Amino acid sequence: MLFNFILTASLAILSSALFAEARKSKTHDVIVGGAAGLVYTPNQVHAQVGDRVKFHFQFKNHTVTQSSFEYPCDPLKGGFDSGFKPVAMDAKKSPTFTIKVEDEHPIWVHCEQIDHCPSGMVFAVNAPKKGNTFKKFLKMAKESGKDYYHDGGSYRRSDEDAEEDIEEKRSLLSRITGKRDVVEA
Repeated sequence: MLFNFILTASLAILSSALFAEARKSKTHDVIVGGAAGLVYTPNQVHAQVGDRVKFHFQFKNHTVTQSSFEYPCDPLKGGFDSGFKPVAMDAKKSPTFTIKVEDEHPIWVHCEQIDHCPSGMVFAVNAPKKGNTFKKFLKMAKESGKDYYHDGGSYRRSDEDAEEDIEEKRSLLSRITGKRDVVEA
């Protein structure tokens, strides 16, 4: 009898705690691209554990890809990625992508489309007000210079790497076509 009472009381407390948590959760809506340009609107939110962030894709072709503060324009290994979501200019309905905030740590996000991240298309959940701030994250993204994709992945490309790439392409195309200087620098 005592066991049944303890079990019932425990379940009641657990149920009310879960119900209260579900009731408190909020959905933060974020527009991806659209008329505002290469931005997430708003570009950051402050969310509680259990809240959701729902990304609404607008026209063009964007992603919601998790990154890190240190490498704002590189996908975070094991992080989330919406994949590309192309949306026509006259689309009546647009795709969405939702994440759940699992803890209070910052979540850093960028768009994987070429040149979008270095153009400032970044987003954050719970960015600190001091230290690794959203402002610093945005600045690092704009300074990343990442504008090159390779085999579906991305990496930063220095001027030296670019010259090597051009030389490799020239060499390969010369062997294929039998002509020299096929690729313009």
